[in-house]
Amino acid sequence: MKKTVRYSISCLLIAAFCIGMGILAHLEKESRNTRTCERLEVEFSDSLKFVTEKDIRKYVDSRYGAYIGQRLDSVRLTEIEQMLQSRSAIMDCEAWTTDDGVLHVRVGQRAPVLRFDCGDGGFYVDAEGYIFPLHPSYTADVPVVSGGVPFKLKKNYKGEAPEERDRTWLKHIIELSRYINSSKIWRSRISGIRCSSDENVILLSSSGSEKFYLGYPENIAEKLGKVETYFIKILPLKGENHYKSVNVTYNNQIICSQKDI
Repeated sequence: MKKTVRYSISCLLIAAFCIGMGILAHLEKESRNTRTCERLEVEFSDSLKFVTEKDIRKYVDSRYGAYIGQRLDSVRLTEIEQMLQSRSAIMDCEAWTTDDGVLHVRVGQRAPVLRFDCGDGGFYVDAEGYIFPLHPSYTADVPVVSGGVPFKLKKNYKGEAPEERDRTWLKHIIELSRYINSSKIWRSRISGIRCSSDENVILLSSSGSEKFYLGYPENIAEKLGKVETYFIKILPLKGENHYKSVNVTYNNQIICSQKDI
C-alpha cells in the first residue's frame, strides 16, 4: 500500500475517533443535564466532633434549601462550600457531585490548641490565633488556660482577637503553652496556665506548692530558664512548701516569697 494511502486512512481513522469521542462527550453532557441529586453524603477529614453529619445535613437543608431532585449541573457547589465554611468550627469544605446522583461534602474542622476558661464563659483558639466558641456537648482534649483575658468578646465570637495588641498577647500564650507541652519535663512541672485581665501570666506548679509569676508573656525561653534554675538550685536547698511564689518577671532576678508561718 502506498505511503499516501496509508496516511489518508490514518487521518480518516483519527478523525472518526475524534468525532466519536465528541459525540460520546455530548451524549454524556446531555445525560448529566437530566440527572438529579438523589442524596447527600458527608465525610470528615479529621476525628474532631465540633460538628456532626447530622449538623451538616441540617445546616444545608436550612440554609441552602432543597437539593434533592435538583439537576446535578445546577447544584450551587461554591455556595454550599462558603455557607459551611462560615461556621466557626469548620476550617475548610469541599463539595462536588457524581454521576450516581450524589452530592458529596467533605469537611475539615478547626483544630484548637488551647481552651480558655474565663469563668463567665470561654473559647477555643487554634494555632493561628483564631478564636471560636465552646461546643455545648463536645470538649476537645487540649490544655486549658484559666483566669481572664485582657480583651472583651461578644458571645459566640469567632475570628481573630479584636485589636493588634490582643492578637500579639494571644500568640504569646500559644507560644508559652507550646513550649511547656513540647517537653516531658515541663509538662511534669507545670499543671496549668492562669492569665489575668492586666495581661500577666502565672504558671501553676504540679506540686501545688508554688506559683510562678511571668508577667507579660514574652521572652518565654529566658523566663522559663529562670524557673528551671529555681527547680535545680533553689528548691533542693529549701524543700517543698517553703515558697509560695516565684517571680521571674524582672531581668536577672528570681524573687521568691516565703509562705506565711
